[in-house]
Amino acid sequence: MTVLGITVKRSRIGNPWSSLIWKPTGPIFVGGLPHHYATKQIAGPIYNFTGCIEVTEINNLGPYTFPNAVDKNNIDNCRFSATAKNAAALLDPSPDSLKAVLTSTVLPALFSVCQESLCRNGGSCHQINLPDGMASFRCDCALHFTGRFCEKDTTLFFPSFSGNSYLELPSLSSLSEDRFASGKERNKVTIYLTVKTTALNGTLLYARDEFAEEHFLHLYLVNGKPTARFGCGPSPNILIVSANHSINWDALVPITLSYMLSSGNPEGYCLIEMAANETSSVHQRTSLPAQRTQVSFGPIFLGNVPSHRTNIHPNSGKIYGFRGCIRELQVNTQELSIIEEALEGQNIDNCNVPVCDYHPCRNGGTCISDTENWFCECPPRYAGKLCQLSNCEQNPCGNGATCFPKSNQDVVCLCPYGRTGILCNDVMNITYPSFSGTDAFGYTSFLAYSAIPNISLCYEFRLKFQLANHNSSLQDNLLFFTGQKGQGLTGDDFLVLGLRNGSLVYSYNLGSGIAIITSEPLDLTRRVHTVRLGRFLRSGWIKVDSQKNKTITSPGKLTGLNVFSQFYVGGYIEYIPEFLPKGSSFKNGFQGCIFDLRVHAGKDQEFKAPGIPEGHPNTGRNVGQCEVSPCQLITCRNGGTCIESGSALYCHCSSDWTGAFCTEKISVCDPEHKPHHRCKRGSTCVPVPDGYSCHCALGTTGTHCEQALTISDASFSNRKSSWMSFEPFNIRHKVHIQMQFQTFSGNGILFYTAQHLSSRSGDFLSITLANGYIQLRYSLGDRTVVLQTFQPVHSTNKTWLLIKAGRVGNEGYLDLDGINVTQKATNGMTSLDTQTDFYVGGLPSLNLVNPRAIKNVPTGFTGCIREVFVNGKELKLTEKGAKSGSNIGDCDGTPCGYRVCKNNGKCKVIESDFSCLCPKQWMGKTCEQSIYCSHSKCLHGSVCIPNPVLFSYTCACKLGWTGLWCEKQLSFLIAKFTGNSYIKYIDTNYEERDLRFTRISFNFTTSQMDGLLVWLGKAEDEDNDFLGVGFENGMLKVVVNLGERIAIPLIHQRKMCCKKWHFVDIVQNWTLIEVYLDEELVLSEDLDPQKKYTVLNYGGICYFGGFGLDRRVSDVTSGLFKQQLIGKIKDVALFQDSKKINLTKGQGYNIYSGDKE
Repeated sequence: MTVLGITVKRSRIGNPWSSLIWKPTGPIFVGGLPHHYATKQIAGPIYNFTGCIEVTEINNLGPYTFPNAVDKNNIDNCRFSATAKNAAALLDPSPDSLKAVLTSTVLPALFSVCQESLCRNGGSCHQINLPDGMASFRCDCALHFTGRFCEKDTTLFFPSFSGNSYLELPSLSSLSEDRFASGKERNKVTIYLTVKTTALNGTLLYARDEFAEEHFLHLYLVNGKPTARFGCGPSPNILIVSANHSINWDALVPITLSYMLSSGNPEGYCLIEMAANETSSVHQRTSLPAQRTQVSFGPIFLGNVPSHRTNIHPNSGKIYGFRGCIRELQVNTQELSIIEEALEGQNIDNCNVPVCDYHPCRNGGTCISDTENWFCECPPRYAGKLCQLSNCEQNPCGNGATCFPKSNQDVVCLCPYGRTGILCNDVMNITYPSFSGTDAFGYTSFLAYSAIPNISLCYEFRLKFQLANHNSSLQDNLLFFTGQKGQGLTGDDFLVLGLRNGSLVYSYNLGSGIAIITSEPLDLTRRVHTVRLGRFLRSGWIKVDSQKNKTITSPGKLTGLNVFSQFYVGGYIEYIPEFLPKGSSFKNGFQGCIFDLRVHAGKDQEFKAPGIPEGHPNTGRNVGQCEVSPCQLITCRNGGTCIESGSALYCHCSSDWTGAFCTEKISVCDPEHKPHHRCKRGSTCVPVPDGYSCHCALGTTGTHCEQALTISDASFSNRKSSWMSFEPFNIRHKVHIQMQFQTFSGNGILFYTAQHLSSRSGDFLSITLANGYIQLRYSLGDRTVVLQTFQPVHSTNKTWLLIKAGRVGNEGYLDLDGINVTQKATNGMTSLDTQTDFYVGGLPSLNLVNPRAIKNVPTGFTGCIREVFVNGKELKLTEKGAKSGSNIGDCDGTPCGYRVCKNNGKCKVIESDFSCLCPKQWMGKTCEQSIYCSHSKCLHGSVCIPNPVLFSYTCACKLGWTGLWCEKQLSFLIAKFTGNSYIKYIDTNYEERDLRFTRISFNFTTSQMDGLLVWLGKAEDEDNDFLGVGFENGMLKVVVNLGERIAIPLIHQRKMCCKKWHFVDIVQNWTLIEVYLDEELVLSEDLDPQKKYTVLNYGGICYFGGFGLDRRVSDVTSGLFKQQLIGKIKDVALFQDSKKINLTKGQGYNIYSGDKE
């Protein structure tokens, strides 16, 4: 070892060929050791290093920089910067030279792009240098997280690789055991995968022997051609093959790769073979010495090979990050689910499958999608995955039947298997099931059996069926189906049999293409039809009645049928073509009888009925007994007609009658009823046993909602279904709620908002009473957080209670009268995405509440609420302040309320009106006016600000005016800000601007350490785009948000001082931000090298110095800047405008002229 030119040597005698010398090391740690590693590796105490280290070279490679490290903790840029002089001194190892360097002036550190906690959910930040010399960062995200900051939790099903991605799967050797391989090729392994690429080069698959390091397998693209290298042993035993086909961009292409290492006597051989896109295969073979070791490959790496996970063989070829998608992966006959098998991964996203582009939602539903997960937001009275089903608010049907509203009052019960009758209360013995297809309500009759085992490689089915008619039964009808969950994707495995245009259609997909056999048209003179069908590996066949046998071979190389669903007969549980895999859908369920259904699969040669136990379905709906009519069991009254659908039946009633047997008159609230109900317009008529009740709109009361009502302290009643709603605003990153209430019940909803009004609401936040305790519940998309107060609330005493509740990220808190409960921050989702109104006291329909948002059955609040604040904004609980509501009363029935009289005034009831007794310093109807401002001399739109200490007031002058009373007109070139000043400037040329290239420049001076200079943006909520400039601790600070919702602060680490004028020029070029201070480039950052968001949508609004007299800078900027400006600004220019903007043309207050100072 040599230190400062002094060399020390030590050695010991040993075996130079010891295996220890050639064994690869583990990671190299610099500066310290992780605790868990140190405790296992080193005896005795260990102390981590404090100081600066630069690793310049290891074995002629280097230098090594910490942004490229595999892992690190608490590392920052060194504040010691080697100038040319210092660098020369470092080359001189003399102690005097070193001392000179160490005692020289320490220069400030460069800005560290990778700041603490910038990458979320276990992501690691890496500083990157762009081709233009600028610095940026990249977050490498753990598996199942994506986004610029790894902030998005993503369900993966079709992995996409970005060039900086990889997946690690289990050992290739553990996956390559072939049950059907035998004989001399018992060591041959075949790998099949389908890929879609967007680049000509990249590693698709890599594996290396766990024991014999000379063995490796590398499949990669070279100029678009699939190429494989197989290491059979020491060089030159390395085989290389390239396919005869170049892969087309953005299209799925199958690749088949086989390798074999035979260890026969007297000699063995090594073989590799490959084919792409069904072209002829290419292979290479070489002889090997006898008794070579078996190949025992370790983990499979897809897309790339992380340097910290395995050593790459020097002869395996260049490792490039793959760009594209890998869908199928099969090893011999074992087809793998890539994501489920993955042990580890980085930067994996989904290949986009925009389900909502197909507009699947019905009945006015709105499709919501986040790549894989999608659902329809349904309008009232509709439900189901596609809003294709109407729903029942009250379900009288028994035994798990499906309820469907035939009208506003009547329902139809669609009976489960083995039940019949109006309410499905009667038992039906089914020996020959009868199916009715899809009924008038959009439901299909079906039976669902347990998944049939062992049908992956071979099976045979036998069945008989009888058609209900020779018309609709033959058009497009499903007989049976089993398969993967449908997403409309090519490649989903399935098996299906149906009727189409009078012929039987048998179809299956093993993952690499659809095989379809269509029989000859059925002989309709036959009463009963017989079907036999089967498959062995890729070959399928079908025989119908006395027709000839028909066969087919499925495309591709995959041989296994991987299905997970139940075995459906006659229909599907919610028969929707969009639910079934592409190529398997039929538009209707079967109409007729199916019997003698038998199957044998795998090695079991005995035919058996499906189900566990045999012949018993798990569930079913609307299945009757063949040739038995349930309508024989009931009589419809008053001219009604019995309608049957499988086992379900109902009475179609004549006019003026309703009910299950047409025995009930039309409801008093129905428009058809005579006389019409008397509920006033805007209210809602609700039938009750002795007539009807009117649910009143906000601001009305009375039996028929005929009286006007002034609401001061809102009163709610669960019995009356009370609720209020308010226009929502952004609470995505944080929410703080304050409420005052008194309750008369131990249960009820106080506050609720969600992503969607549905039991499948997505994100939500609720404050509820549950068994006398207050609960805060919220879900950000990954789990439900529940906080509950320690102390109960009592509904018997009329005490006003104060609760404070909220969250910042995923850290929540709940405070009742000063006693606090908190939920500490954890890894996971941090944003609350809500779109519904803010609901107080209840909802229009309680079945729209997410069940996870409440502890018990959803219940409206009963009691009074007099104050609600959300993020400092008051929700005014009055008839004019709320957006909507129903059956809201006033707590004490008087005009006096908690907030009626301002500034601690006391309210007094005077007949039907009120009067406020104001404190000495206030006056007016509601004590809203200061006595000091009652005779204010403030002019020209200025604002009077009372000063009780001096028993006087001051005038906040509108922009363009000055003087004691704002009586003097003001013009200036230099704007002076005093800490309670601001200018809001509207850019009249905003619509013509190219927002990809924003620029602002100005001069400023200040004597303060903190303050806001300029803010380009609407500043309405935290998700608005913005560009902010200010200073913090005396250092220039720039923050930019182009749409990522996470601002990246750029801070120049050199303090400004001495009231000097400084010139700032900030340039946005797409995502590149450059900051010049006094003509010197001091900050440069590419916010997003992927260019996802590239424009600054600032709305044409520019704020200078602050945001308003009553808006705190720290609140509006979410703490990015602390206070308003005390200082001066001049020479403001936007974009490439030749003229500087005239700040006197804006809006603002308390701006003075700094021209003469």
